[in-house]
Amino acid sequence: MVLAGLPRPFVLLWAAQLVSNLGTQVSLYALGLWLYQRQDQLATFAAVAIAVQLAKLLVLPVLGRRLAQWPRRRVMLIANGVGSTCTLLLALHLLRFGGSTPVVLACIAVAAAAEATLLLCFSSLIPQLVPQQQLGAASGLFASADGAIVMAAPFLGALLAATAGLVGVLAVDAASSLLAAACTAWVALPAGLGSDARRTQAPEQPQVLGSGLRTALADLWARPSWRPLLLINTLVAGALSAVEIAFPAWVVSALGVGRLSLAMGLGALGYLLGTQLWARRWAMAPLGAWLRLLRRALLLQGVLLTGAGLVVFQARSGPWALVWFGAVVGFALAVPLVLAALQALWQQQIPAPLQPRLFAGRYSLEALARLAALLGISLVADRLLPPLVAWPHWPAWLPEVLGTGPGRPTAMALGLLGWAVIVPLLAQWRPLGRVSRCGS
Repeated sequence: MVLAGLPRPFVLLWAAQLVSNLGTQVSLYALGLWLYQRQDQLATFAAVAIAVQLAKLLVLPVLGRRLAQWPRRRVMLIANGVGSTCTLLLALHLLRFGGSTPVVLACIAVAAAAEATLLLCFSSLIPQLVPQQQLGAASGLFASADGAIVMAAPFLGALLAATAGLVGVLAVDAASSLLAAACTAWVALPAGLGSDARRTQAPEQPQVLGSGLRTALADLWARPSWRPLLLINTLVAGALSAVEIAFPAWVVSALGVGRLSLAMGLGALGYLLGTQLWARRWAMAPLGAWLRLLRRALLLQGVLLTGAGLVVFQARSGPWALVWFGAVVGFALAVPLVLAALQALWQQQIPAPLQPRLFAGRYSLEALARLAALLGISLVADRLLPPLVAWPHWPAWLPEVLGTGPGRPTAMALGLLGWAVIVPLLAQWRPLGRVSRCGS
């Protein structure tokens, strides 16, 4: 098992982050579902995701400027305390006043800001917690756990909301934050963590000047070996966010809830297989292997998404249905490989003292990409493609290939998303191959 060979401080902090993030994501999904059922408007559900991303965009620039000079353990404990206090206060508000949408969204934003703080703290600590030869294993665990939480949160959120109620979900979230805080307080961190970055700066690494989100992004863009990673990282964040909402909407509309349940189960299986594949084959691999894996796995995902626009794959039975389910497994299997390879490459490229500020820029750009993807895929599927599909002057063969039934605009939007992945990836294929070990 990969965890068995990693240092205890990393394992404990990884477990704390896993528990805290899972509790937060489950409660966020349950709150979004509750708002949607209460007002019967998809916009209220989307408002939760928007509040989360906006909160991250507000807090990450501040953290990027200051985190390297702050005691890291204290920051993580404060973030866990803020998260648990926020959810408990929200539970009391729901019990006493029934819950108003502005108050709920404000509490969601605070909880999301606390979770972003924990994410940045832990990710920038990884190189200081594990030896260089274990960086791939640690990065893979970090990235795979984050993706697994995103996949599990909708199921667990709906299940807990149905059995324990919304207040019960929030109580579980608060308890998870307190448990994470206990793990963080208990772990023995190496001496010097959270001290002034100027004292720990490696002498052979050039100092990156300036502070703030704009400067961090400019620094990431200026380095030839960081630029393609920044572009691909942003592309992956936006594409996965779009798939998370478009794929379930398409399957439910065109194929029914039963097909979605089976697809999600197979997707979870594929994700587990991908995680195991990373641990067994690539966790200890060199930089070049991570680069090749990233390019090939992402290309596979782009090709599979383009097939979503073809009506032949909506068959409910027969060989095409088997191909469709195989594509679901293949796409999900590639997710942890792509995320783990990206995280390992970032950890390899960015010097540890510079990671808090530059990772803040990276995560902020991810949040912007997710916002743009959520709005863009909805606009394309709901506004742009339906009138195009209904246009009566298309050649007769085109509707037969693309289809005109329920959910077809969303499926076609997924197909276009596949091309939006493939074209930039091919444009960055050679620049990615030139990414250097030293990050110069």
